[in-house]
Amino acid sequence: MATPTSLPETARRSYWGNVWSTIKSTAVGMGITFRYLWSKPFTVQYPDEKLTTDERYRGIHYLEQDLCICCNACAKACPIDCIEMEATRHGKELEWHQFDLDYQKCMFCELCVYPCPKDCIHMGKEYALVTEDRGTLNMDLLTWQGLTEEQKVRIAEAEAKKAAKKAAKEAAAKKKAEQENREEA
Repeated sequence: MATPTSLPETARRSYWGNVWSTIKSTAVGMGITFRYLWSKPFTVQYPDEKLTTDERYRGIHYLEQDLCICCNACAKACPIDCIEMEATRHGKELEWHQFDLDYQKCMFCELCVYPCPKDCIHMGKEYALVTEDRGTLNMDLLTWQGLTEEQKVRIAEAEAKKAAKKAAKEAAAKKKAEQENREEA
């Protein structure tokens, strides 16, 4: 077996170079280890504590339902068709049936937010979509379905105004017809 002194000059340099390189890299690695050994650990006890998110973070959507006019701009802008919305119009009031967002498909691109004319859909800061059942990832963003009591009152008032206008028109037409009958006679 050859000893380091019996090896040629270039092999000896290579051998001692490898030894020196090993010692140097070990020292650098241990320096990093010792530096972090004395620092305070950064651990978050999730779900009791949550990390703060950046201002531009795009998390789970939220809908300001009272502002929404059901124009479908957000659903049309979604590149993967994960938004489904359905509502019935009663004059200016909306009777909500559905506003679903499928998070199995959603890629959190925020393209649904910008085309909204009423600025009613937003990306929130919530990021926990942990579940064991994929069916729960199809979320309904509505805070209420159907009509609110205020909307029912406004619809009743609007219908009463329409009925009053119609009755006034009919009375005016009847009065005009009577005047024409008198003039003919």
